[in-house]
Amino acid sequence: MASNQPKSSRECIEKIRHSKVKVHDPGTGKNGVLLNPGKMQVRRVRVDGCLAPASTRAADFVVSMPDVVDVIVELKGKNVDHAASQVESTRIFWHSHPEHVAGQPIGAWILCSEFPRASLKAAHYREALRVKGVVLLISTHNGEERAFSEFLPKRP
Repeated sequence: MASNQPKSSRECIEKIRHSKVKVHDPGTGKNGVLLNPGKMQVRRVRVDGCLAPASTRAADFVVSMPDVVDVIVELKGKNVDHAASQVESTRIFWHSHPEHVAGQPIGAWILCSEFPRASLKAAHYREALRVKGVVLLISTHNGEERAFSEFLPKRP
């Protein structure tokens, strides 16, 4: 019988210094890359099915660049509504998790097969997270590369 308990941080967190930090979901075949040209140590955290309890709705990864930003990543097929819900649940979970550094910004990236037909829906997700200090990017380009800085809140 499978345990409902989350795995230890040691099992779910990988510390790496790659110039291209890849996130991949074998189930959807989706993958993306966060660029790390300075090869700074980052943490690639497997949240769904690892760090979060099994009963928790969670995004696939949090990729953390210390002193810069934590990026929640959800690799999804077509259900962007569910992906947005997973991002929000993960934001709440991660914000209270001991591995999150208090005050560090959180961004979010949904890579999906199909962009929401109603662009107003995508705008609604972005705005709902923006007021919480989260920059949300939604992309349909499998294998897309993004810089960590793209997930930082814009300064007025």
